[in-house]
Amino acid sequence: MMLLTEYLLYSLGMMATSLTAASLLIYMKRPEMFVQGYMKLAVLVSGMRIKKVNIGDMTIAYGERGEKKKGQSSILLLHGFSADKFMWSPVVGKLPNDLHVVAMDLPGHGDSDVPPDEEDLSFYSQIKRIKQFVVAIGLDSDPIHIVGLSMGGALAGVFSAEYPDMVDRVTMMCPAMRTPIETDVAVKIREIVQSILDTGKDDALHACPLIPKTPDEMQLLLDFAQFHKPIFMPKQIIQGAVDMRRPYNKYYYRLFKALAMLENSQLLEKISDTITVPTHLVWGEEDQVIHVSGAEILKGKLPNLQQVDIIPRCGHAINLDRPGAKTKSLLEFRKKQITVQLG
Repeated sequence: MMLLTEYLLYSLGMMATSLTAASLLIYMKRPEMFVQGYMKLAVLVSGMRIKKVNIGDMTIAYGERGEKKKGQSSILLLHGFSADKFMWSPVVGKLPNDLHVVAMDLPGHGDSDVPPDEEDLSFYSQIKRIKQFVVAIGLDSDPIHIVGLSMGGALAGVFSAEYPDMVDRVTMMCPAMRTPIETDVAVKIREIVQSILDTGKDDALHACPLIPKTPDEMQLLLDFAQFHKPIFMPKQIIQGAVDMRRPYNKYYYRLFKALAMLENSQLLEKISDTITVPTHLVWGEEDQVIHVSGAEILKGKLPNLQQVDIIPRCGHAINLDRPGAKTKSLLEFRKKQITVQLG
């Protein structure tokens, strides 16, 4: 999800007190421009360069830090539902400088083009787009370390099962799936899907808690996604986040409807026993979106699961709640794999 961290919100609040008159006008009248500018700055500060590439009929944006190195797997980062490359900035900034990192804006997110209305938005369709992207930027010459969070976590798993020759290892962080214990958010999503099936209408989509339409709804999203609640949250910044997302809401509704349906929501569990590459599973112990009980299901099915990290004092937005712990987990898994290969 596209989340504004306590760091982001506090920093923006401090910046807002020392703005020029022109900037203050933008902050008050067009807060979404202020938020967008800050997010792009955060991507650049993390060391990533913002680039674009054409794949078929679409332009895909991405952030890249470093260069591909022979014998070292590049890291491909896949964000969550309605997020973009910005969500990885706290993690990328903490990774060693010698690692080659690419953070993709999935279709319909960030600065990437929105898929046409007739395009299938299932997990299988999305991983075909990811494969096209990997080939287009030259990451296919060596297997990659694919890392995803939430929706991106499920995509990373499905990609690894479908294209194992392209994957050196996979890290799935609180991946999107049905879990034995449901969170309040998961219950709400299940009720929305059932309403759509019962009525044949999409009216219930507007109640989706993952697609906030007002500042209050955005505040709710921030509250259930993060364990560490932001201390200071200027109303203009919250309004800016809502306004920034609004042009994409039509696409988010389409995507949510596609992925929340039973065949997609249960796909990761269904295909998990075919993920044969070295696998790493990470979950926030206090996740209020996708319950941590999903880890137990996957632990019993993944045939090459080599590391499981349940991070305490951490919610669904692991990259925001505990970026240091998340980075340490990733690096430990990579080191473990290098040791195995050398051994």
